Amino acid sequence: MTKRNDITELQAKPEMVRLIWARDKTYQAAKHTQGWFVFWTAAVPVLGALTSGLWPDLKPALALISLLLLFLDVGLIDRLQKERLKRGAKLQEEFDTRAFGLPWNKFVAGDKVLPEDVTEAASAAMPARRQKEIETWYEASVSRVPLAYGRLVCQRTNISYDSRLRRRYGNGLFSVTLVLAIIVLVAGVLLDPKFTDAILGLAMVAPILSWALREHRKQLDTCNSLQNLQSEFKTVWTKALEGASDEELKVDSRQLQDAIYQHRASAPLVFDWVYYRMRSKNEREAHAAAEEFVKQAEEALSARGVA
Repeated sequence: MTKRNDITELQAKPEMVRLIWARDKTYQAAKHTQGWFVFWTAAVPVLGALTSGLWPDLKPALALISLLLLFLDVGLIDRLQKERLKRGAKLQEEFDTRAFGLPWNKFVAGDKVLPEDVTEAASAAMPARRQKEIETWYEASVSRVPLAYGRLVCQRTNISYDSRLRRRYGNGLFSVTLVLAIIVLVAGVLLDPKFTDAILGLAMVAPILSWALREHRKQLDTCNSLQNLQSEFKTVWTKALEGASDEELKVDSRQLQDAIYQHRASAPLVFDWVYYRMRSKNEREAHAAAEEFVKQAEEALSARGVA
């Protein structure tokens, strides 16, 4: 197969692999923080429901702990997570701009992550399996078309893959949390049907409900913004198929990349176990879609007599 751009070669370079590994570890730290917060906000109401009959005096203390968790989330954790998200988005942006041959947009993304910080984030040993995954980050098929087209196919993959993952995750998260909250409240009322205990039970589930509702809303908002990006991609892709110049497409891709970065810097996290559970299905769909768009580009170029 004749290569018509260097995306697949560039993405496999050691310095590029290190950027994604640093991104992985940055997001991993954020996900661990989120995971522990979710665990404790779920554990407190469950503990309260299970112990309300035996130790009813424990309920006020558990309700207070739940409210403290809620304040901790709003006052500290949320800000810390935003900083980590922004850093992870910058690392991915540097990887993409290098692979796509796009200039860094300091006005949108600010300064790049310092080399010392990249080294620190990527200091953990990288499993061989993960290294292989990073080295083949974008589909091999994109190398069959000129850079202006291959770059757009990669950008579309980023948009579509993320949208499908988040929609599935957001809907599942809301359903599971709602069921958990109902079970805890019903159990609390059945075990001790006092109005004050029902109020305390509601206070105990408040943090997990607040987090889940906020996450559900964020995931849906993110999916809606990704739908807008899909529409923008379609506009640029139509121009590409109709014969827009490489320079014009580069400008359009840079603008599209700006929107992708802004999405990444503010998008809510998705737990790794969710990503890996849905990965096979999502990657099959992404591979098939990339192949289809590469074929569209090849046909358009052939029709215009471009070798």
